[in-house]
Amino acid sequence: MITAPTALAIGVVLIWILLLVSGLRGVRRTPVVTPKQGRVEARVAAFMPARDEAEVIDQAANGVLAQEGLIRFLAIDDGSTDDTAARLLAKDDARLRVLSGSGPAPTECGKPAALARAYDELDEEVEWLLFVDADVILESGALGALIVHARERDADLVTVLPRLTLASAIEKIVMPSIGALIVAQYPPAQVADPSSRIAFANGQVILVRRALYDRIGGHRAVVHEVLEDVRLAELAKAAGGRLSVVDGRAIAATRMYDGWRELREGWTKNLFLLMGSRASRTIAWAIVSVVLGWSGWMALAVAGAPYGAAALVVALASQVILRRSGSISPAWAVFAPLGATLASFLLLESLWRHRVRGGVAWKGRDYRSTR
Repeated sequence: MITAPTALAIGVVLIWILLLVSGLRGVRRTPVVTPKQGRVEARVAAFMPARDEAEVIDQAANGVLAQEGLIRFLAIDDGSTDDTAARLLAKDDARLRVLSGSGPAPTECGKPAALARAYDELDEEVEWLLFVDADVILESGALGALIVHARERDADLVTVLPRLTLASAIEKIVMPSIGALIVAQYPPAQVADPSSRIAFANGQVILVRRALYDRIGGHRAVVHEVLEDVRLAELAKAAGGRLSVVDGRAIAATRMYDGWRELREGWTKNLFLLMGSRASRTIAWAIVSVVLGWSGWMALAVAGAPYGAAALVVALASQVILRRSGSISPAWAVFAPLGATLASFLLLESLWRHRVRGGVAWKGRDYRSTR
């Protein structure tokens, strides 16, 4: 007769096997793009908003300027207090135009406001628009890869999951858990499915047809949105545009947050919105995150050896495999329970900031929640 503790341990094993199979299936179904060198048969304008990005702006801007097919590059200094603007102005490239942002108007958010105003300055006739964050470094041939992919898939908007540079211990502990949450919420295969209502874009790198961008109102239509990239994707899909999320680790790299303070501020700004601005969903994911993270250890504590021990081994092995598939050192899998707990904390703090405080802060600016 199977006892309750044994049943719990067996259940943990089955759940982790299902999660592993589902996760690996998702990885395989996500298109992988690699650099495409040579002439790009397209006319593209690129945009890069930058606020206090002096440490990385040279590499980021050089990465954009290295792309074939680029007709115009509009970089927007959005009220930086460091020498971001000076570094941009020092570059000698006729395609580059540096704009001085005036900052967002009341109720507007900084990034979409800067991009909306920069777009008004685009005079060239182009087919595609490329939006790149100032902490993203593109490899040579990245634009060619995105154009080829868009044409092969008949996609109107292509967004990139870049290679993450995780320098500090806290980033290596927390980021895999948050990444898993986002991919579970927005499976790339469903984002690409026209019959699915799920829409997603990662504002770090977005390539979009200008015709579609104009039709949905561009960043002007999402100027009040904290999570402007996902909202832009929702508008694009609702307008009949085809979306594609690609594994772009070979063409783009970024370090999103420098340590716990930035990581906490950034994710509490976004996580509640990524959960559809729904309190019930946010709380549910917070609970699931903790339970799954500690499930192997809970099974061991309740069932003991051999079943509880087997459950812990399967849970840990699954975490190792999933991290390896995401180019993260498997050694950090041992900290998965802590990462899941901290991810849960960030989910709940994001809920609290949006629903109770009514606003969030980012780079010295306060934004009121609009959803």
